[in-house]
Amino acid sequence: MNMNTNRYTPAIITAENYTFSIPLYQRLFAWGEEQVNGLLYDLKKHFEKEGEVPYYLGMLSCIENEGRYDLIDGQQRFTLMMLLGITFQKEGNGWDKFLAGGNRLTFKARSKDTEYIKSLIHKSSFVAEKNKQMNCGIQAIRNFMDKEFEDETTRETFAQRVYNHLSFFFSELPKEYAQHPESLNKYFEAMNNSGKGLEQHEILKVDLMRGEENQMYLTKIWNLVSEMNRPIIRYSENTTENEYRNAYIAAIGSCRNGRYEDALSQCEELTDKKSDRTLESIVAERHEFARIVGHSERSILSFPDFLRLNFAIFNKVEASYNFYREELLRIFKTDSIANKQNFYHQLLFTRLLIDYYFIYKEGNETITRYNLLFNAGEQKEALTQYQSMLYVSTTFYSWMRPILQELINSPIEKTDKLLDLLKVTDNGLHPMPTNTEDLSYGKVDRYYFWRLDYYLWENRDAYFEHEEDRMIVKDYVFKANRSIEHVHPQNQDHNSEWGEDAVNSFGNLALISQSFNSQQSNDSVNIKFARIEDQADNAKLESIKMYRIYLDAKRTPEGWDEKAREKHEEDMYNLLKKSYSMEE
Repeated sequence: MNMNTNRYTPAIITAENYTFSIPLYQRLFAWGEEQVNGLLYDLKKHFEKEGEVPYYLGMLSCIENEGRYDLIDGQQRFTLMMLLGITFQKEGNGWDKFLAGGNRLTFKARSKDTEYIKSLIHKSSFVAEKNKQMNCGIQAIRNFMDKEFEDETTRETFAQRVYNHLSFFFSELPKEYAQHPESLNKYFEAMNNSGKGLEQHEILKVDLMRGEENQMYLTKIWNLVSEMNRPIIRYSENTTENEYRNAYIAAIGSCRNGRYEDALSQCEELTDKKSDRTLESIVAERHEFARIVGHSERSILSFPDFLRLNFAIFNKVEASYNFYREELLRIFKTDSIANKQNFYHQLLFTRLLIDYYFIYKEGNETITRYNLLFNAGEQKEALTQYQSMLYVSTTFYSWMRPILQELINSPIEKTDKLLDLLKVTDNGLHPMPTNTEDLSYGKVDRYYFWRLDYYLWENRDAYFEHEEDRMIVKDYVFKANRSIEHVHPQNQDHNSEWGEDAVNSFGNLALISQSFNSQQSNDSVNIKFARIEDQADNAKLESIKMYRIYLDAKRTPEGWDEKAREKHEEDMYNLLKKSYSMEE
């Protein structure tokens, strides 16, 4: 039985007759009165305000073991449900069936705890050994019910709503984890690092699925598209790069021809078997996708933003900045999805397109590089760099949506065609500045520094005289640097005196990281140039424009003076102007 696909409640657990056990290595029930009361007050407040809307308790993890499920995470919450059932069973409402005479939950190698639970259920006068913490929990629940509800009717209503609407999800782990404690330890570490809060997209998954007949099919699509930090088609060691790309091309073609079930099968063909799943894939099944493994995030898009983007495309919403800051659930409630299956098909199609045509991140905690699966034609490297430039400089929806819409409507078979489309789209988003005054300090949009760096990279043969410098520029990686550096510093104590307009002019500016900006401070130009030279030698260049300033200054004995600044500014402004006419 696959536990991963549904929302569960005490009522559903009862109807399906699932039984659970708590392994010996899990700690005993440890909730105190404050935690028990906190949950009960939350439940009461929620049901008074929302009626029969589900209250989400979170995610529980389990491993199937000879017909029962060992609780790997969530034993505290499930034990509390048993204590609620013991208190509420006199109200009827199905809680007595949930308890199953004490067989719903057992404690491995802790027979006294199992017997204590059974004695509470059967109101036995003989108790071999009382579990003090469970007894404390029972007393807290009874005191809460006596204090908060004045009559039997309100007590019964509350107990009924908890039974039917206290909701949670299960992440069923492979059985192999039970035999490999080190794998479980890594899983626990990943859960602890990610946090256990139920995210809005997890709730949305259930809401969208409600009432749909083909839930298993839709769940397969959702589970595949939601793991943004892994490609939707897994890469196998036995698969060549061409075969891998062709798998994407085939799946995209199936979607384009309306054969979505075929596309889903094609995605699953190269996907690892369940027994071979890695720690990352298991954690991803908990739908804690966005921040599980820190810097090793692969996608340039989070899953919630992927959903927002698809909602905007599907419902033809002209989405602005505020739309992408809006709560996910509120967006989907404001304007409903008319045809759920078509929406899920679009999710599958766009996820394949994003994997194939858009950059993804590679690297480790200290360095990030970008790569691209799409490689037909001559411009893969340039397309990768241009998308990287847009990724760090521009809100994703501004440029990704129109490109994605175009790819949905018709295939693009060559990298040069996609690069041309990207440039035309970008030119519409960022018009050419009227003059250099618009690029001066206090007025300049940082985007133009990134754009200029791209076109210096693209035209490195024309703008960098020596092959060594061209190779340094060729290896440049775009970064989300946001600090504007004055090469000739604003504090001129250690430098020749420049006028304020010259110091703040575009020719004297570059975009660097905050840390490098702090390091530069008001140091002399020569000290700054020494650091730039060190960056170039160690493949850590922060700005191609700044590297060009350094090289311009080296050409003359006067170094970085106002004449060199004026010439640099003129050259860079002309390159910007030229960049707007290159594709016309």
